[in-house]
Amino acid sequence: MLKVLMFDLDGTLLPLDFDLFFHKYMETIGSYFQNIIEPSIFVKKLMASTYDMINNPGQFTNEQVFMDSFLPAIQQNKDTMYPLFEKFYEEEFPKLKKYAGHSHWSAKAIQKALDKGYRICLATNPVFPRQAIEHRMTWAGIERLPWELVTTYENSYGCKPNPAYFKRICQMLQVAPTECLMVGNDVQEDLVTKTLGMKTFLVTDCLIDRGEPRYEPDYQGSLEDLYNFICGLPDILAAS
Repeated sequence: MLKVLMFDLDGTLLPLDFDLFFHKYMETIGSYFQNIIEPSIFVKKLMASTYDMINNPGQFTNEQVFMDSFLPAIQQNKDTMYPLFEKFYEEEFPKLKKYAGHSHWSAKAIQKALDKGYRICLATNPVFPRQAIEHRMTWAGIERLPWELVTTYENSYGCKPNPAYFKRICQMLQVAPTECLMVGNDVQEDLVTKTLGMKTFLVTDCLIDRGEPRYEPDYQGSLEDLYNFICGLPDILAAS
């Protein structure tokens, strides 16, 4: 029986062109730290360390893997950089909202799932600190909903599309993958959950498909279609 609905954030609940958003993010953060290191070098090192984090084998948190790679690369220490990163995400990151969209169907779909008794998890790729994810949740209008788990780089030990990332979520929520539905817009990063036995819903508004590997969604459609799909799910509360 389906118990948990997992939702991706960027391009799913928060409509955006992720390539454009990520480019503007890199441009902004590079400029912000220009007094410490030349922006193009900063961005190059940041990307390399992000790649290391994406390939996290699972022994340490994504945050630790990233920082263990990044801080030595720019010859800085935690005491110097952490307050600056915190200030960046507090003051500058919110300005990137103009590169994101908004859909009222996101909050409506999640609230409908809650009304029917389903547990909810925000399974956004945990390559950002919680500060950055909370800002984007606010932009999407979903920050006040009772999320059972929000994956961030502080609490995660892997990234999409590694199935181990999703396995760990299931372990934390104490459910089997077959009791979960993954909702996302990325064929490769989100639908990899099919290899674990999860059902999948592909949101097509901001679709990302690199071609390979090929996964076929169980269901697909727009955010509005997702809302209607959830409306049609069995009511767990009524059944209990």
